[in-house]
Amino acid sequence: MSYLQIADENVRQTLMQAAQQMDDLTPLAASLERVLVSQTLQNFHANGRPAWAGLSPVTLEIYRRQGIVPQGILQRTAGGLRDSVQGDHDQDSATVGAGSGKSKDYAAIHQFSGMAGRNRKVEIKPRPYLPMDSQGFLQPEAEVAVEYTANYFLAQAFK
Repeated sequence: MSYLQIADENVRQTLMQAAQQMDDLTPLAASLERVLVSQTLQNFHANGRPAWAGLSPVTLEIYRRQGIVPQGILQRTAGGLRDSVQGDHDQDSATVGAGSGKSKDYAAIHQFSGMAGRNRKVEIKPRPYLPMDSQGFLQPEAEVAVEYTANYFLAQAFK
């Protein structure tokens, strides 16, 4: 399991302050789960933030021969990787993941990159759909959303 890290010290402090003011962290964790799922889905919608590597000429030719019209870099087919995005939370943690059913075979390679195909001859460039970079740091858009959520809960503690 990978853990998300927050690079911005202000965001970390706001999150900690909000948590310290709460007796039960479950509502905060539930909101952070929704943020992580939302940010992941927005990555699919935007074809990556930053933009994902494009499809290879070989893949485009295979699609052309099969009459497939690409619908974004990671195709949004029913039951595909996008549809497998799910979150979870408990009292003091929130998670997001993807890759169940048919999509579990290629979820990790798209997030982190690697060699695929027959004899592992094809390099798949990283297409990080989860809202973190290769070191586990939240992407900037996700940090903004986490900070907004933390500020909301911090403000609620003083009402």
